[in-house]
Order: sequence, then C-alpha cells, then structure tokens
Amino acid sequence: MSDSERVIVRIGLDDTDHPEGGCTTYDLNELSRLLIRNIDSAEEMERRLVRLWPFAERRTRGNAALCLLISINSRDIETLYETLQHWIPEPDDSEIENASRPAIVVGLGSAPASWYWETVRGYVALDDRLSSIEASDYRVITRSDRPHGAIGASAAIAWPASDFTWELVAWRYPDRIGSPRAVDAELIGSISVKHPGTFANRDPTTGRCLIAPRTPCPVLYGIRGLNESSVIDAHNDLQAHDSIEDSIEYGIHRTNQCSDDHLENMFVGTVTSKPVIGPGGHVSLTAISRGKNETILAFKEGGPVNAEARSMHAGDIIRWVGLRSPDDSIHLERVCLIDPVPVIENRPKCCGSAMKSEGKRSMLRCSKCDKKRERSWVSKPLRNVGLWAEPPPSHRRHIAKPLSEGPPDTTARLPPEMPS
Repeated sequence: MSDSERVIVRIGLDDTDHPEGGCTTYDLNELSRLLIRNIDSAEEMERRLVRLWPFAERRTRGNAALCLLISINSRDIETLYETLQHWIPEPDDSEIENASRPAIVVGLGSAPASWYWETVRGYVALDDRLSSIEASDYRVITRSDRPHGAIGASAAIAWPASDFTWELVAWRYPDRIGSPRAVDAELIGSISVKHPGTFANRDPTTGRCLIAPRTPCPVLYGIRGLNESSVIDAHNDLQAHDSIEDSIEYGIHRTNQCSDDHLENMFVGTVTSKPVIGPGGHVSLTAISRGKNETILAFKEGGPVNAEARSMHAGDIIRWVGLRSPDDSIHLERVCLIDPVPVIENRPKCCGSAMKSEGKRSMLRCSKCDKKRERSWVSKPLRNVGLWAEPPPSHRRHIAKPLSEGPPDTTARLPPEMPS
C-alpha cells in the first residue's frame, strides 16, 4: 500500500449516551468534524444509523449504533487511530442503570456480516464479540474495562446496507438542551403531505408528533424518509417557520429503519386457544406453527393488532410476524386472518325470536306462527379476512416495515453468512 493510496475507514461508535441524556449521533458528528479538521486528507463519505435487537439488556430508547465512513490517505491512518484514542469518552461511573460504556470499532475493508445479523436478531455476549473483533483486522478503542459499546459499534460497521431508508437528525443549540422543544405539531402533520418521501412524522390516530424526542438530549428532531432529498427538503421547510426552533446543525444517515431485519420469517399457524385478556388490556393466545406450540402476545398499545388478536377463535388460520422474546413468547407486530373458522351465533329467527328444534333430525319451528324450516345455524359475517393489521405509528418499532411499504415478506429471511 503506497502512502498516496486512499482507503476507506469504517468507524463504529456506540454507548456514548444513556437513558438520562446524551446522543450518539451528536457525538459522531463532533468526531467527524474533528477528524476532518485535524487530518487534511480525511473526507466524510457517509454516516449510518443502525437499530438493533429490541430486547437488548443495555438498550436505550432508540437502541441505535452509528458508523462513519471516512476516505483517507493511507499515510494518515495512524494519525486517525491516535485521534480516535484521544477522543473516545470516558465511561460513566455513576450508579444509573445502563451507564455508558463507550467504544469505537475501527478498521479497513468489510467486517463480518454476522456481527450485524447476530446483533439485530438476538443477544450477543460482550466477551464473545470482543474475541471475534480481536481475531479480525478491526480494533476496539475504549477507556472502559467492559466496553459494551463494542457490540453495537461492530454491528454498525458490518451492516450490509442492502435495504435502507434515510434519517436527517437536527441538533439543538447547546443553551437550549434540556428546555422544552419548540416544535409545532400541526406543522409537523403537514410535512407528510408536502413531502411524501418522508414518513412517520405524526401519528394520525393520536396527533402525536413522532420526530421530536422527549428526553433531554441534543436532538431537536429526526426526519425519516425514502431518499436524501426528501429529508433535506422537509428540514429546510421546517426551519423556514418561526414556530420551529432553529437547529445548529444536522447530519444525514443511511439507516436500517423499516427494513424488518430483526425478523427472521413469517409464521403461518392455527389458533389453538381463546384469547386471554390480561391486566392492562394485553392479549395472549396460543397457536401451532411448524409443529410447535407458540405463545403470542398482543399489547394494548398495538391498537389494531390487539383488536385483531381479541377477535381470534380456536381453529382460525393466521399469518403473523413478530419478535421472539427471551422467554420464547412472540411479541406480535403484524397479523392477518387468512382462513377463519365458522363462528356460530344462534338459530335463525322468526317473529322476533329464535326458532326451536322439535327433536333430533327434526325441522325447526317458530313457537309463535308455527312456520317450519330446515335445521341450520346463523354464523357471524366473515371477519377481516386477508387484511393485515399493524400498530399505530407511535407504537411501531423503528426497524419494522410499515404496511404502506407492502405486506410482510413470505419467504424466509436468511441473512448472508448465517447457517440455516
């Protein structure tokens, strides 16, 4: 490798924030500015934001890790490593739950795709991931003896970015951080109409603004979209209004949001129990699929999904997608009734009352007018057959693909480099 050869460096970053504040996107922006300022040959190519396994023990609300792609002259690589070593924040020694344990994972070339797929779909032990990184051409930069951020950082650099959307994150002026955000909810509601390439701006069922966080972090808002131009145009539009707080800066990220990468495949099965409505309105039921009895949970916040689960009957054949939790139950994300069992309500009516049987194998008779008819039952009209239900936007996972982008994939979602 000659000194003048340009190389692409992947820099993964995670766990610089914590539940009470901070933001890894803000920290990555500061890091990018530092590298470009200190290293003449450094050029930012792209930022990536990767949502990870929703059940991760040390997750924050957004549960995301970041990756920065930098183009640099090969002669400056050691200077870059030294800069990263000086910059990486100290771990948080406070007693708060999930205190930050920052880490950078950095190197050249492609990282093992398994780092991403293992982290987006399940639990990853820190020691196992550190051993895997040590055996690779990548290195961990940290000040912590337990650098939990290495798990997310390694996943971010390994993401193949084959199915992606975009998010523009706008940050607040430092003196505004911690104060209420000036974000006009009504104006946010108009963004989806004016900029149809954006999505998940406002929940139409509640009117709640979805782009502004509610934590005391540096983020003013995050605009999600199908392409870069849509999120930039929407941001410029918002910043032109007096009812929207001015942002100090913004960054654009390629993301795995709306990819369904956390899901392995779709299930098809037969409901085997009546729905049980538990405390808080959550619903549980059982179904058999691929010869295994499954426990399915539909939380009240799931709205239409919860309502659909309540209407199920033993014998219904359904399709569903959901995330298997550590206790092996499936948290329902979308569901579709494909073959309902007939649900008998009562005998046919005559003269305002149900007709009665005159005995085994006999006809039915009206007790008022003596009219007779063949034995039969009246069943409920067909339910929502073939219609998928999903949670409202405010209770949908960042990584879940909305039905507006099409129904769930019916094929098994086997990632590269992962055994069947």
